[in-house]
Amino acid sequence: MAETNPTLDGTPENAPGLDGAFLRTQGVSKSFHGRPVLKEADFAIGSGEIAVLVGKSGSGKSTLLRVIAGLEEPDAGDIHLAGQAVVQGGEYQGAWKDLHGQIGMIFQSYTLWPHMNVLDNLTIAPRLTLGESRAQLLERAEKALTEVGMAQHLRSRCTQLSGGERQRVAIARALMMRPRLLLCDEITSALDPPVAAEVLGVLTKLKEEEGIACVIVTHDMAFASKAADRICFFEDGLIKEDVPPEHAFNDPQTPGLRAFIDAIRF
Repeated sequence: MAETNPTLDGTPENAPGLDGAFLRTQGVSKSFHGRPVLKEADFAIGSGEIAVLVGKSGSGKSTLLRVIAGLEEPDAGDIHLAGQAVVQGGEYQGAWKDLHGQIGMIFQSYTLWPHMNVLDNLTIAPRLTLGESRAQLLERAEKALTEVGMAQHLRSRCTQLSGGERQRVAIARALMMRPRLLLCDEITSALDPPVAAEVLGVLTKLKEEEGIACVIVTHDMAFASKAADRICFFEDGLIKEDVPPEHAFNDPQTPGLRAFIDAIRF
């Protein structure tokens, strides 16, 4: 992958190519209470790719994730998904209704229903939205749990599971909607390193075997270095660098990323 060189204003000069990208954002901006959090963010990701978003808290990375997921409406900018415009000029288009189901989101807190077993957690959303039969959903739930190494817990109560097991169930639940893009917000922050490594193994398997793209927000730079095909460094609402991990860690080009990397070395 070509190295990214920042322009004078800090915007990546050679941002990832938009041709053939499954998702791309152009000029996406978002403010809260008059404070800009995202400033014309350009970002793209292809199928079977993992992009990790890093930066200080409040730098805009989680906001971009939430805008892509449709949890926050952008103030401006365009979003293309699977080659179709789903947001133009900050406004949702008709294609959004048809395509947003291809995006799955996984949160740090798992957001599982504690009073339900694993099977019910996996099937409630597709049962309500897709209208599939119980037999179809049971087959898909078994397949999704097998993919994340949790097939033996189909009938387990979520309260009986460890943190790592709950995160795997959360990934399996996202897979039930047949996404082509997974958005992961700090999904390993509450996990011990060996468990985080197991979650990474699941995401890598989905990338390699299913061609699912992943965008991961994390403060865990050890996880980022192992997971990423690309590291996107956010600072002050801008993507200042978008480079392979070896470049981010060994040859950062902007002062902000150099300081960020230096801070985590000690």
